[in-house]
Amino acid sequence: MENEEKYIRMKMGDKSPFRVPEGYFDQLASRVMSQLPEQATIQQLEQQPRRQSRLVALRPWLYAAACVVAVVVLALTFHFHQRVVEPYEQPMATVSAPVDDEYIDDVADYVMLDNTEIYAYLAENN
Repeated sequence: MENEEKYIRMKMGDKSPFRVPEGYFDQLASRVMSQLPEQATIQQLEQQPRRQSRLVALRPWLYAAACVVAVVVLALTFHFHQRVVEPYEQPMATVSAPVDDEYIDDVADYVMLDNTEIYAYLAENN
């Protein structure tokens, strides 16, 4: 990178290769002003009534309809996905299942319970 920069400086020197034509900035303001539209044209454009498209005019109604649809969909979703608990159904924690006695000692060792703690837990659940 430095070698390329040194090569360019050696070939071109420190002077800028870009030049502006003489008198360019003297005539610039008048050329720009001549290309601008006249003041009367701008006032005519401002006075013309703006016509709204139908979509822009209906936008608030579309927003309201979208909100109503969202509320209805959410209400129907919650209504049909509710689980009805029958009065005769028991929660899963109180359902008793047959247990093999051969694994009870392994489970008690795993959770580090002795007989006293097991009796205390059984007494609390009854």
